[in-house]
Amino acid sequence: MSSEFFSIVDIITLPDGANYSYQEFLNVLLHAATSSTDSLESASNDLKSKVPNTRIPSADTIFNYIKSNSIEYILSSFRKINNEIFRMMKLKNNVHDIAIDFHDVEYYGCRDTLCIRGIKPKNGTSWGYSFCTLDVIGNSKLTLDVIDINGLSKDYSILMESLFERIEKMGVKVGTVYMDREFFNRKVISKMEKYKVDFVIAAKSNKRIKEMLERHRKENGDTSTVFEYKFQGEEQTFNIVAVWDKEKKYSIFATNKKVSSIDTFVKQIPEEYRKRWNIETGYRVKKDFKIRTCSKSPVARTLFFVVQCIMYNILNVLKSVLDITAYQMKSVINQDIIKAVKEGVNSLSNITVRSFLECLTRYNKERRRALRARLRDL
Repeated sequence: MSSEFFSIVDIITLPDGANYSYQEFLNVLLHAATSSTDSLESASNDLKSKVPNTRIPSADTIFNYIKSNSIEYILSSFRKINNEIFRMMKLKNNVHDIAIDFHDVEYYGCRDTLCIRGIKPKNGTSWGYSFCTLDVIGNSKLTLDVIDINGLSKDYSILMESLFERIEKMGVKVGTVYMDREFFNRKVISKMEKYKVDFVIAAKSNKRIKEMLERHRKENGDTSTVFEYKFQGEEQTFNIVAVWDKEKKYSIFATNKKVSSIDTFVKQIPEEYRKRWNIETGYRVKKDFKIRTCSKSPVARTLFFVVQCIMYNILNVLKSVLDITAYQMKSVINQDIIKAVKEGVNSLSNITVRSFLECLTRYNKERRRALRARLRDL
């Protein structure tokens, strides 16, 4: 399956006269992403020790192949792969909640390295690479898009336009957009209104919001509330939902959803926002496929993050028909990589992914039908 998805379009283009094939490159890349040898150098050496006297590219060779590509090509390839995954899972005609977030990858080298930017302090560093991700959340989970924002200013207006243009091209029907407090600004909310989509954003408190909440507490005590709000100089209004929590402070959300009743709304919005934690869970799963590197190359760094996202998507394709964990999938992939290297085959695909999914979908449907029939007979 991984081989087929990564071959929908080559994730990188090999240079003219390359000594190794794309599949030979892919064997080492996927071995690094799915085994305990979580670097290209370790993965290459491990394959050479397990399958001696075979053609296995070195880490230096692979890095040279990667660096001859561009970030734009890698991200374009990722989107083409995702388009096929989205069609294959038959998600196009359904409405999906989505989450938009920034994902930072820590960096511990020189801060003057190309494309390194300041990030939220994390694991002993405040420098790293940054990507903006767009995820489908809910029953179906997929990372639909990645935008490389390294070396760029975070222009939220352009960022939102780019994301929604891609959403439209993919034919994704958007339910509610969930974002964290970094997106609580006038540019983002203005774009949400332009595209006429519902949003729930964790809001930052400011002087005006604090004054409104203090006024509410004086009049009503320590209770939750909902009030209309707009940024200074703007005509567009939205709702601030302030929930008085167990820690005796307000958790604040911004939303353009219509208020039915305050009592219902202060329960509904925080509960809905919990859906966004799917993206945080997704980040933890993606780390299972992380390729570690000391490379300063932004192209290599982008490729390795994209590989994490593709493997996460493949896992969720499998989860639509199988009860499987990331560890189990990684184990099977590594068995197949060893087999491919030993046999010198270009592909292990003897059944297409589409046929595989359709077969298991029919099997699961028949199994549920048989189980219901048995329960009726009891």
